[in-house]
Amino acid sequence: MADLKSDHARLRAMDLLAMTDPVADDEESRRLRELAMQYLEVAERLEAERDGRAAEPSEMISAALDAVARDYFSRTLHHTASRNTPTRKKSKRDGA
Repeated sequence: MADLKSDHARLRAMDLLAMTDPVADDEESRRLRELAMQYLEVAERLEAERDGRAAEPSEMISAALDAVARDYFSRTLHHTASRNTPTRKKSKRDGA
């Protein structure tokens, strides 16, 4: 049942990301995708090492996905804010 919940949460997160900002194929996006894959690989490795101890199997992957999502949204908001910041036109007083 837990796997079904995490699959549903993962699909929902992917849908939300796709609606918020379609996948771009620039250098920063490729770097973030690679970082996400590294997070997941580390989480899966650590999960295998723990092999059924107290932590739920999906907790580490969920934590890694949360970290990736926070990083992604933080960068997206920063990028969007910097893109939408109006630039001030030079006036005669500025020497234009």
